[in-house]
Amino acid sequence: MYLSVFMGPFSRSGADDLPLIDLCLRQAQAAAAAGFAMVTFGEQHFNNYEPYCNPFLMAARLSPDLGDAYFGTTIVPLPLQQTLRLAENANIIDLLTRGRFIMGLSAGRVGFSPDFRNFGIDPDKRHEIFDAKFDLLLRAQEHRPDDPPLIPGIPGDAGELNGRLMPISYRAGGPLLAIGSNTDAVIEKAGTRGRPVFLGPCLPSDAARKFALHRTAMTAAGFADEHVALQSTRSLVTRHVIVGRSEDEAWDMAERMAGANPMMDRSGDPRTLREMAAMDLSDLPAGPAAMADPLVRNAVHVQSWIIAGDPGGVAEQIREYPERGIPHLNVRFTVGPYDPDLFDRSFQLFAKEVMPGLAPQTFAAPAGEEIRPEHRGEAR
Repeated sequence: MYLSVFMGPFSRSGADDLPLIDLCLRQAQAAAAAGFAMVTFGEQHFNNYEPYCNPFLMAARLSPDLGDAYFGTTIVPLPLQQTLRLAENANIIDLLTRGRFIMGLSAGRVGFSPDFRNFGIDPDKRHEIFDAKFDLLLRAQEHRPDDPPLIPGIPGDAGELNGRLMPISYRAGGPLLAIGSNTDAVIEKAGTRGRPVFLGPCLPSDAARKFALHRTAMTAAGFADEHVALQSTRSLVTRHVIVGRSEDEAWDMAERMAGANPMMDRSGDPRTLREMAAMDLSDLPAGPAAMADPLVRNAVHVQSWIIAGDPGGVAEQIREYPERGIPHLNVRFTVGPYDPDLFDRSFQLFAKEVMPGLAPQTFAAPAGEEIRPEHRGEAR
């Protein structure tokens, strides 16, 4: 299986920003040295989450230190971007990492923060805008200096592309692109496009179903078995991982790190997170009715987001993912408000005592025709 690590910290105030950014850089470097397949950074605005804000700056800073590990974005909200500038930024990272880069893109989330209003984008049109900008990204990579001007014609993307993108990408055809979503229709569309899919936290059974839907869509679109297998390994689902010396310690850490998450309503729920994690959800009916019960909703949240336990227990839970047809897990140790001791304790236990037993794989570097002819002598 493949393991990536996501740097997704929460900043309580501006005083946390610098130490959190430093922690993410340090943990990303340690993760690459420990054998993680990829380190991932997101993009958030105006909400104290992921205070580094710009994943491309983090990629540029880390590129000399990642070795064979890839850099990924989980997730860049495409409707908020000026597409041609995004294409240039992506190409720079593709060059600096020598093609070890997967740019995860999504249509963005509504309600979590005022991004769409602050950037002047109509949230009701975000999926339409995503599709138009995704197509423009691909066309921009194909544009040659003597081609007619490429005119975007997309809200927020005025102007035109004369000449070529600068710089050109390292990979032939441009950087690898993935589509981030938990929505079945979007996942199926990603498969039809032959692109990887980046899932957010969800129940393991639901993640397995979504991965199967994605593979089926790629096969139905006519992609070869080798392509389907490769894009499935590049796809991922994200989980919080909290490792303690004992299961009791791990769940105590979980309460401290994630117990006050506003996505849960604990006002009338006396259970611990551990008890929520143990609730049987196997007969959970489909549809929103079941989620109206806060006891169910809290249990779904915990079982979708948190893997906690001692090193052996965490390894056992993670092994269930490839058994379910999910070969790639994106794990997150920067859970909850800034607490470097807890972040580092969990990460170090995972790297030293969980990973060796999992024997995770790493992604191959691009080679041969995957690399633009201009760069084939620069491979590392």
